[in-house]
Amino acid sequence: MSIHEFDAFVEAHREGLRSIVRGDNAPVLDLNSRRDDVTLANPLGPPIVGWANIARESAAVAAAAAEGTKEFEEVTRFATPDLGYIVGFERAQVRRPGSDETVALSLRVTTVFRREENGWMVAHRHADRITTDRRATGSTA
Repeated sequence: MSIHEFDAFVEAHREGLRSIVRGDNAPVLDLNSRRDDVTLANPLGPPIVGWANIARESAAVAAAAAEGTKEFEEVTRFATPDLGYIVGFERAQVRRPGSDETVALSLRVTTVFRREENGWMVAHRHADRITTDRRATGSTA
């Protein structure tokens, strides 16, 4: 594996995510594994499993965006010949269909990639809205 292949796939995935905030889920959906264990945990609900479920969810997310921008702040990246991950933040500005208002969205994201027969694919993505320090307080009994 060359690190260049992994880096190129990560950039293609980011371009796909930029397409979602412009209302098109196809580019990023094509980069998700078709294996039964592919998972998505987004901030809208519990984790979902399976490509068909992810396809439905990403279509719904894309339908809620008419126009937008998305930027990435990477905290760390690691890859072996067959497995890699990225931890970071994603910040978007999205205009909803039928509205002139722009909505800001910041996410903490972990994405796991794996090499499959046809190259790198997304195996798992977890995104939530926790982007600031939230220290535990009180007892942890």
